[in-house]
Amino acid sequence: MAIKFGTDGIRGIAYEELTQDVAYRVGNALARLVGGCRVAIGRDTRVSGEDISQALINGLVSAGGNALDCKLMPTAGVSYITKKYKCDFGVVISASHNPPEYNGIKVFDSHGLKASEETESLIEKLILQEPISATKGSVSDFSQSEKEYIDFLVGKGIDLTGLKILLDCSNGACVRIAPKVFEALGADVTAINTSEDGAIINENCGAVNALLLCDIAKDFDMTFAFDGDSDRLIALDEKGEVVDGDKNLFIIGRYLKEKGKLDANTVVGTSMTNMGIEKAFAEQGIVFERADVGDKYVMRRLLEKGGVLGGEGSGHTIMLNESATGDGVQTAVILSKIVKESGKPLSTLSKTQIFPQIISSIKVKDKEKIMSDERLIDAYSQWQRQFAGKGRILLRPSGTEQKIRIMVESCSSKLNENCVKFLTNIIGQIE
Repeated sequence: MAIKFGTDGIRGIAYEELTQDVAYRVGNALARLVGGCRVAIGRDTRVSGEDISQALINGLVSAGGNALDCKLMPTAGVSYITKKYKCDFGVVISASHNPPEYNGIKVFDSHGLKASEETESLIEKLILQEPISATKGSVSDFSQSEKEYIDFLVGKGIDLTGLKILLDCSNGACVRIAPKVFEALGADVTAINTSEDGAIINENCGAVNALLLCDIAKDFDMTFAFDGDSDRLIALDEKGEVVDGDKNLFIIGRYLKEKGKLDANTVVGTSMTNMGIEKAFAEQGIVFERADVGDKYVMRRLLEKGGVLGGEGSGHTIMLNESATGDGVQTAVILSKIVKESGKPLSTLSKTQIFPQIISSIKVKDKEKIMSDERLIDAYSQWQRQFAGKGRILLRPSGTEQKIRIMVESCSSKLNENCVKFLTNIIGQIE
């Protein structure tokens, strides 16, 4: 059984790669790591969610652990409850932005932070061992977490009366929460994709399909699209233009700088963050740092630098002065607050020069094999030399799926297109 943590927990096709047995063993492992532990557990709407959540609870309780069952809850909500109630761990059953057939297991520590690699390694080792049985622990229905999390989010905003806001809840974990938060703040709210049918989570909706909202977004002051567990946010302005995670980062970073709340005067992005954002931060006198792709790497760099703000273009935004992990709904609330306070539309706040960029994902059977093939390595090196001084090119395996990701950016859209086409063809030949 080779179960490994990736960039964002354990991930795989439900019932095939991520089985109930795996979930049982993870729960059992947590109770063995900390005897009599308390664990807050939540999930998104996926069809497999209840089965996998229940299996994990069973494994936890069988080894003497105690579960606080939060049921349907965004990832950041579980993080919040874990920290508030001094739990030893938090667990989220979700595959985030991945298609409905996938599921995953994310683990938080007692501070509501993503578990360390050391903890993940210990869990991986315990999964391989035979589960133990002990005096059974307890299971508490913790449905109250929904209201508590809503109250927490409302407290981050201001009166949004007069703002017309569209929410795309991706048929995911925030379907009950995001609309209530914005209604409580006084906004005129329209919510779409609010089904709890996990068979259609992320399907032609939400953050991963935000471009589908460009036309309808023109009827609103702001549009916010979340992913399946709502840790990602992609916004659209009143003109129907996408405001991605990079621009969210810039808007919030500049705001915190103006308010004297940008600790260490530093913002952390990733190797994928657009060069235009880096330049814009420099013009504001803000230091910009790059980390590896993955919010846990962004978090690590923030803690090293003493910063409070970091994020990814895909929509993760971490605000350590507000929460312990990325929170799409909270990010939407903060952006709305900035728009309201400034009196400026989102299109004005997000205006900055962005270098033409292409991000392509190619589905493959064996990403490790392809990444190590000399043909691809040579081609990548050739294009790196061609981009030197003109732009950037990144080639990496996905941390959550069997995909190769290509990112290129430069002043020339044509050069970007040629590069992606060439590398895609090489990958096709290797397959």
